[in-house]
Amino acid sequence: MTHDEELLHIDQVIDRLGTRFPDLPREGVEQVVRSAHEHFATGKVRDFVPLLVERLAREKLQGLVPVVAVEPEAAPKASSEVIGSEVIGSEVPVPRWPVPR
Repeated sequence: MTHDEELLHIDQVIDRLGTRFPDLPREGVEQVVRSAHEHFATGKVRDFVPLLVERLAREKLQGLVPVVAVEPEAAPKASSEVIGSEVIGSEVPVPRWPVPR
């Protein structure tokens, strides 16, 4: 990977993380990504640098986003059927395949 290709990938990382963390200012996301990129500046093998940068920056950004407790939605009653997002009379369909645990 050339230096220019690497920089292009880093710009794409900024775009992806900016979309993933819309509540954070774009400049802040870019600063975190550039800092993570500098962390790998001395590495000799450059092929995986964008991937490593994205992982490190994502972890740092997740630490900046406040965690908001979400109330679980009430499950439909046993006498209701879910069609799309609407609840209609009948029972809730149960998957017939094994659910991984």
